[in-house]
Amino acid sequence: MDRSGLRVVNELSHPVGGSVLQAGSVHGGIHVHQRQSAPVVVPRQLPAAPAHFTGRGDEVRELSTALADDSHRGGPALAVVTGFGGVGKTALALHWLLGESDRFPDGQLYVDLSAHGPLGATAPVDVLGGLLRGLGVPTADLPPGIEQRSALYRSLTAVKALVVLLDDAASTAQVRPLLPASRHSAVLVTSRRRLGGLVADGARVVQLGALAPDAAVELLRRAVRPERVAAEPESAREVAVLCGGVPIALHVVAARLASRPHSRFANLAVELGDERRRLGALAAEDDLLSVAACFDLSYRWLPPAAARLYRLLGLYPGTEFDRDVVAALTGSPDADGLLDALVDANVVSDLPYDRYRFHDLLRLHARRCAERDEVESERSRALRSVVSRFLDRAVAADRVVTPLRPHLGERYGAPGAARFDTPASALDWLEREVPNLVACAEAAFARGWDDLVWQLHEALWGLFLHRGHHGEWERTGTLAIESATRCGNRAAEVRSLLQTAAVRTRTGALDEAVALYRRAFDLAGSTGDWQGQATALEGLGSSAHRGGRTSEAVDLYRRSLALSEEHGQQRGVALLLCYLGYALVDQGEHSAAIDHFRRSARIAATLADRHCHAQALVGLGAAHAAQGAVGKAVVEMEEGLASLPAAESLVLRVHVLEKLAEVKVGAGDLSGAREHWQEALESYTALGDPKAEHIRARLDALDDEPPAHRAG
Repeated sequence: MDRSGLRVVNELSHPVGGSVLQAGSVHGGIHVHQRQSAPVVVPRQLPAAPAHFTGRGDEVRELSTALADDSHRGGPALAVVTGFGGVGKTALALHWLLGESDRFPDGQLYVDLSAHGPLGATAPVDVLGGLLRGLGVPTADLPPGIEQRSALYRSLTAVKALVVLLDDAASTAQVRPLLPASRHSAVLVTSRRRLGGLVADGARVVQLGALAPDAAVELLRRAVRPERVAAEPESAREVAVLCGGVPIALHVVAARLASRPHSRFANLAVELGDERRRLGALAAEDDLLSVAACFDLSYRWLPPAAARLYRLLGLYPGTEFDRDVVAALTGSPDADGLLDALVDANVVSDLPYDRYRFHDLLRLHARRCAERDEVESERSRALRSVVSRFLDRAVAADRVVTPLRPHLGERYGAPGAARFDTPASALDWLEREVPNLVACAEAAFARGWDDLVWQLHEALWGLFLHRGHHGEWERTGTLAIESATRCGNRAAEVRSLLQTAAVRTRTGALDEAVALYRRAFDLAGSTGDWQGQATALEGLGSSAHRGGRTSEAVDLYRRSLALSEEHGQQRGVALLLCYLGYALVDQGEHSAAIDHFRRSARIAATLADRHCHAQALVGLGAAHAAQGAVGKAVVEMEEGLASLPAAESLVLRVHVLEKLAEVKVGAGDLSGAREHWQEALESYTALGDPKAEHIRARLDALDDEPPAHRAG
């Protein structure tokens, strides 16, 4: 022993990775003597290449870029491959390393750092012992302390071209002592955590997500046999999607199918389609390969408060979420650090604009943990809190979008924070959140929270009116009608019936719309709701008008107009005058129509109702065009169009574009008509409206218009 108490190494039984050390050289206080004639040890420790590796072209290129140039580095090239458990981090690292092995003639070192092993993460001092043994240092000659082992490790790697794979790292502190000294070496670290601290050491962080659907199907094709995938291509793709593109899940189903030659992808797709059974189905029979078990390791590694947030987020019914959702779930405005911990652990993904989401399988796992580890009262509180938070935000948006509309629900009367500066910004928020809002309505309906369901539908009216989303409109309307009926709120039932009938009219399901309007009219009459009756008559008139029964439409519009006039509801008067004007144009009563449109425009201007005013101006243009005053018609319609910016009212604007294009065809302005129809086509396409095909055909036929249409 020397004075420091460390062992003096007189002679190594094996050389150290080809480094010839002179007798008496010192490494961290350790005197090392070595025979120079011994053979060179070149470690080859990497595991075998991953089976069925597919996809990942972008990530492979990113690793190549990160680990290529050593000319400007002082230390080794360093990359961290990070992602949630089972996503294929080690497979990617091995695929790249084995393909680049020729670049590292001094060998390959591999260490499992066991962040999620049964005994916990391996201490750096023990890892260094394994690395030094891989470089040829006998166990008996290993120095005992981390500082001495690290110094010896750096000395032995200082001039080498080595590659080191540090698999399943727990922290930056665990990794740092394991970095070799040579700038000709490369280190790949895999971790379920992001290990951002290694960026200071020059690391490139490569975030690994799920496989794209095509790559996931290709993995199944290679693992199960190409002919079986070819026999059921659609079902195979469905299975790949239900596995979420997660390699461990894909390997589980591949193992099941490969061991059962007569089983079918279609049957497995049905089994996986049930969310309650999916995680259980994604486990091999011996449970050695299990998605849930893989995720359990990440869950158990979370600090208690972060683990609770993980569970509560599993109850969230939507897809993307923000920090406001986290505050609602936890009941605390100070949960940012917990969310950051989930992101760092890769169980939650961060997105642009301070938004987040779960992978589908992790969401199911988090929900399972909540059902197991949270009492029902806490689960109910958290879910109702987040649904209520979304409802309050939707109400705040709808206040800005439809300020003149009579609203239903106590939240509209309560003071609220001014979240939105303009109707466009409020509509943008509603449109971005509509999947989450619909999911909240469905979750509330399943829980029997009927008051929240119909209020969510009410708050979405402005979005549906101006931006479409017909499928979501119908879905929430159906839930709202049943919820309002269940809780006995007749006013809410009438409103939900009317709003659902409106989308049926817009989508051409006129018989269904008429049945809903009549039901609403009768119910409103039984409760003395004149406004509900007036709206039902307006809707019946619209259905009749669309169905070509113009005389019936005129009668129904007039009955609705009379109710609004009787009760002094000026906005209703302005709207009905406008609708009645369009029906009169179609009946050939152009002068009467012009009078109605002018009255409507005057009232709308007094009320500052830009949308009604724009529709009245467009109606005036239509009436003048029918009289042959095409130039005047174009001026009026263009003024109306200018009052309907696409950012606020895409649905209303697209109808004006159609009418204006037809008028310009009549005026011989085919270029102008084409411009308006092109915008209409883009709008209908964005709205998912089948009328896009009609506009496309109109554009294609524009050059074939008869000469009469070309005359100025």
